[in-house]
Amino acid sequence: MAANENHLSIIMKDKIKLARAYTVFSQISFVVITPLLVFVVGGVWVVRRFELPDVLAAISIVLGIVIMLASLISYLYKLILIYGKDEKDPYRKYKTDRKDYD
Repeated sequence: MAANENHLSIIMKDKIKLARAYTVFSQISFVVITPLLVFVVGGVWVVRRFELPDVLAAISIVLGIVIMLASLISYLYKLILIYGKDEKDPYRKYKTDRKDYD
């Protein structure tokens, strides 16, 4: 019975790792796609709809790319802080009492 429970715990750990990977992938894709859709597609649509100068379309494209890169770097930095921890226990300094109790 214990071997079966051990096997199930290994399967559950694999499923949890898969769920975490899917979560990270979906968040990264959301961080990349959303600014591009809002600024690039939306900016070009607004320029064409209201017959504005094409310079505004270029500004919206550059702004969308800059915001996409900034949000991607911010999210990756947070991931590094979360998952980049060492698996080792931190070094502990043991403090001893300096008094001599002889």
